[in-house]
Amino acid sequence: MPRRFQQHLAVAALLVVALVAGAAAAGLLAGFLPSSNSISGWVIIEGTDRGGSTDEVLYTLYDGAVPKMRQEGLVAAHQRVYKKGDKRLTADILQFPSWQKAKAYYVQRRNSMQKCDVFVKYSNIKQEAFVAQQAGTVSGMGWQRNFVFKCNMQGSGSGDRATVKRFLTYISNKIKAKYARRN
Repeated sequence: MPRRFQQHLAVAALLVVALVAGAAAAGLLAGFLPSSNSISGWVIIEGTDRGGSTDEVLYTLYDGAVPKMRQEGLVAAHQRVYKKGDKRLTADILQFPSWQKAKAYYVQRRNSMQKCDVFVKYSNIKQEAFVAQQAGTVSGMGWQRNFVFKCNMQGSGSGDRATVKRFLTYISNKIKAKYARRN
């Protein structure tokens, strides 16, 4: 077999492995996000469920932030947008190569959000999470294992903050269940 052909086969094999790993990561991440009505009344808006590990997919989600996110260790991401009445909520889950990278990403963002009008940290959502409110937007973020999960919605008040917390708790519990020790 000519050497050049062997090189092309090796490159093709690496591409297949990368595509399979990306698809596996996307499937894993999607499984952590709530399905329609998993959180009472919140349904997925058709066509907003997307994710993966390629730069092309990540740019559709995060645009110009992708290079910095990659530098911080982002491996893959998945996003869904939900609606309940006239409310909309966007939920994302990000995968990093290690818990240390996920925690560093989370801590940097948590620290930048502590100056918001309302900021509440929750240590009962594994590992940790927060919900913040500023200028008509409620945002929440948590980290667990090598994942960071976040939710954003337009709104204000305790009801909207409670909704974001419910989504964060749901995602955290799904991660916990996936990695629970099996007897």
